[in-house]
Amino acid sequence: MEIFTFDKCFQERLEEFTNIIVSGREDVIPATQVRTEWIYHVELVVEPVGWRALWKIPRLTCEDFKIHYPTIVAVEVENVDYMELMATVKIVAVQDDDIHLPEHYDVPLIELYATREQENSVLDILATAECIDKLRFFYNYLWMPWDTDDDDNIDWVSNYLEDRLRLFFDMKTGVVCKKTCDIIRTLMREGRDIQAKLAKLELEMSDDDDDGEETDQPKKSMNEDKACRVMKLHLRLQQIKSEWEILENGKMREVLVRNQNFSSKESEVKRRESRGRKAEAHFVWLGGTLQETIEALKSVQDLLPCSIFLKTLDSLQDAIDTSDVGDIIVIGKGEHQIKGAGSLEEGGMFKGLYKPEQTIICPGETECGPSLLDFSGKDVQLENLTIDLRELQAGILVREGLLKLTNCHILANNESVTKLGIVVLSGAKLIAQKTKFTGLGTAIVVHDSAETILNECVVDACIEGMQLYNKSRFSASNCFFTNCKEYGIRKETEKVNDSKVQSGDVNVLQNISEVTIRDCKFDNNAKGNVTLRPLERMVVS
Repeated sequence: MEIFTFDKCFQERLEEFTNIIVSGREDVIPATQVRTEWIYHVELVVEPVGWRALWKIPRLTCEDFKIHYPTIVAVEVENVDYMELMATVKIVAVQDDDIHLPEHYDVPLIELYATREQENSVLDILATAECIDKLRFFYNYLWMPWDTDDDDNIDWVSNYLEDRLRLFFDMKTGVVCKKTCDIIRTLMREGRDIQAKLAKLELEMSDDDDDGEETDQPKKSMNEDKACRVMKLHLRLQQIKSEWEILENGKMREVLVRNQNFSSKESEVKRRESRGRKAEAHFVWLGGTLQETIEALKSVQDLLPCSIFLKTLDSLQDAIDTSDVGDIIVIGKGEHQIKGAGSLEEGGMFKGLYKPEQTIICPGETECGPSLLDFSGKDVQLENLTIDLRELQAGILVREGLLKLTNCHILANNESVTKLGIVVLSGAKLIAQKTKFTGLGTAIVVHDSAETILNECVVDACIEGMQLYNKSRFSASNCFFTNCKEYGIRKETEKVNDSKVQSGDVNVLQNISEVTIRDCKFDNNAKGNVTLRPLERMVVS
């Protein structure tokens, strides 16, 4: 099914949003008035009933329904609630018989993509699709969680619209460096996550207040805990807002971009240059007895060249912050909280000194992106480590180059259909040896034109083992795919049409040349070992 898409330049977007929000008025448009102006516009343009669309179900909704992510279903709009910017839809078709959704559901308009083909030719579906595209762009990229906290005397349009739109296009065209882009996206994501958490907590506290005076001490303590969490979240949101205000200001951002190589680490950079910019090693040791420390250093000596320059630190994040591309970080036992891979995103090695279960890498409480590690280098290696996702969406994102895993364990303890162990994007490659994946929504996702090779790996107790997109390449030898709540391997392919789904054992893959399975064992996978599915995608015309 084809959908409408709109690729517009900065000036077109600016004029559109200005016309919608200002609407010919000359007075101040505060943040509290912005949504009202959108309601007026949507009510004038969007068809109220009877149009077909694809509903791209968001990650959290998939989690609520306990269905595979991503999932896209065909719907028919039965009613548009303009005041709430929502639509009541009827589910028309799903691609997977295993997906069970309510027949009718209330959906935010921004999650709907109107299709070109409509049964009712009288509808102005192009105008409807374009209006929703504007709405979606605005609330996804320009509106911030803290905007309504501003004073009503502040004009939202003159203060924020052009700067934020310029920021979006500067990021899109590469004017803003990758590191700054990552910071900006992380701040946006964290701000919205905090807003959702605050809304949930404040609703829970309101419900507790409605129960009357509390005499139960445990319940009173629970409410105090919630109030403390709300306070901490508000403080963090204010910190994010302060950082964001610097980055969204065009002039201040230009200064940052011009000086992106200048930092408090300037002395470290000069020191490295004086040594010839050679690869260095960092040993992260959280402490121990004198004898334990001596033995650990002896083990490090066995792992590294004698001539390499070595620094010892008590924080993995500090080691990451001072490392450069190609460095080696040797990590001692303990739990290590980080917020990213720093320069080693582009190449280097993380090596645990002991068994994987003794060296755990996990996200810090704040300032993490959607994945714990995000790699885009030619060659990155991880050895003898446990990667614990905690609350994050994904463990590792491989954007470019090669990632090698040896004797690692990637896990999630809080079961969720949407948690991903490793995501391999188009053009990237993953090689995993003797690595285990447990408790994940999907252990490994391999996108079009990406490649993954597994040898002696274990995928256990995940919702789904592998998600292979159409032109991805996958090879597995001597691996185990066990106890998956759905399938061991899900392969999307153009060789299966919309009406034909094939599920069964490994022989289902015999005509799929880009997949090779050798001496692998499949056991106790609830819906089947392998399934071939039609392409789950929105076709862009």
